[in-house]
Amino acid sequence: MEIVRLTEENLGDFQSMYAEFFKELREKQGWKPGEEGIYRKEAEVYFKHVDLIFLALEGSKAAGFIRLSSRERCFWVEELYVRPEFRGKGIGRALVERAEKEVLKHDTSLYLLVLPQDRDAIGFWKKVGYTTVNTIELVKELKPEDREGSFHTIEILGEDFKILRWKNEKFSDEERRFMYLLWKFYSKGGTKEEFLKLVNSALEGWLE
Repeated sequence: MEIVRLTEENLGDFQSMYAEFFKELREKQGWKPGEEGIYRKEAEVYFKHVDLIFLALEGSKAAGFIRLSSRERCFWVEELYVRPEFRGKGIGRALVERAEKEVLKHDTSLYLLVLPQDRDAIGFWKKVGYTTVNTIELVKELKPEDREGSFHTIEILGEDFKILRWKNEKFSDEERRFMYLLWKFYSKGGTKEEFLKLVNSALEGWLE
């Protein structure tokens, strides 16, 4: 297996895998993917804008890619994808390590965003040494719709947050139970302060 920097010569491989990445993601989410031609054009734009893009090659076959961008003086992993037939062979890790080696020439940190529903991705990134920090996404429905059934309820320090339900979710039974109980708690008027008191009391009891 070889990791190479993307060139004009293998741009077509990157475009194909970029479209495959979004097709797989949209299937997980239960959404309809966009047209392949749109994804291929996006991939070409990123190449021409000089994003850091590396391909993994198994012989003459493109097996995966990683794309990094630079914004706000930080480097970000935008996508990491390994074709299904090549998974479980350490290719994703090798792509990440190659990207990290390149970033270290310029900075000491590499960032990424992962949707909380994507348990496989979260597990992978934690396995290769990444830690959860900072980001919370907010939205305001400018034309309010009744979408309550489209979300799970989660919390951060007692704050009520929502995450979209996916078609192919991998939550454990205890996680689903927790989200259901949270939803019931907040829907019945439970507050952040009450939630924190309940959790703190339970933790203190466990620690004693």
